[in-house]
Amino acid sequence: MEINFEFQKERKIGDFLQSFIDLLKIVLGHFVGTVFSVSIIPLSITTILYYYLSTKITFSSESDSFEDLNVYLWVSLLCVTILLLGLYIYGICIEYFILLKNQKNTDFTGRDLLNAFRNHIGMYVKFFFASMLVVVIIGIPAGIAMIILMFIPLFGSFAIGIFFSIIGLWFFCSFLFYREGYFSLTTTFLETFNVIRKNIVQYGIATYIVSFIFQVVMMMLTFIPGLIIGLISYNFLEFDSSFFDGSFGKMLMTIGALLVTLLTIFLYMGGVLANGIIYETAKDFKYGDRIYAMIANLGGKNDE
Repeated sequence: MEINFEFQKERKIGDFLQSFIDLLKIVLGHFVGTVFSVSIIPLSITTILYYYLSTKITFSSESDSFEDLNVYLWVSLLCVTILLLGLYIYGICIEYFILLKNQKNTDFTGRDLLNAFRNHIGMYVKFFFASMLVVVIIGIPAGIAMIILMFIPLFGSFAIGIFFSIIGLWFFCSFLFYREGYFSLTTTFLETFNVIRKNIVQYGIATYIVSFIFQVVMMMLTFIPGLIIGLISYNFLEFDSSFFDGSFGKMLMTIGALLVTLLTIFLYMGGVLANGIIYETAKDFKYGDRIYAMIANLGGKNDE
């Protein structure tokens, strides 16, 4: 299906939110279906680990499960699995966005998405380690900046949120510029900063607003089912300190952990679309790809 959406164009702060909503309405069903079609196996493995770990932990006062070394080993394994799952989902979402904007349609499948991710997995691994190095380098300056922002009256928390949105957007755009071959791995962070620095505050505010609204919506969608399950457990299932030691309690623990994981995945998906739109806007501002395409189209018409 062809999509009627202009990725590369000049946008103001309010335009980013409207563009995000417009794109989400167009691709939501296909986006969710395609991403989850290639994520069933890793999600299943993660869910099994959730349940297995819940069977190793008991909450009764006589239990010493938290003193068992094996529990901490399983927790460590689960943390690594969640980290790998997060990186995988984020990469899949990025490849979806790239296919979407390049093809201008949704005529691709989960297999196409998975193949694109496999073909570029080396770039993801290299960028991951490069980004860890950058985090170490900017850690102290970023910490000092955050402390200063904390003391801004009334708007300190918002300023910190915008600050972290800017850093996240910088890393995201750095990877896409690297992924699409505009910059090398060694120069992409600095070159990307040079691209976005003129409008960095505007981009940061736009990213923060879109992310905040999307997070609130997702939290509301998950809060209501969670509240219902909690009320049922408390009022009808003899909820007490030993409730989670039973099979039903452990199943609820697993479902709760899975819901949190799914919520995080949806936040990843929304973040990729929002940041991707800003990336395309910044790229158009730098390289004028849209202008060159318009000139080429005019030239083709004149030739006819």
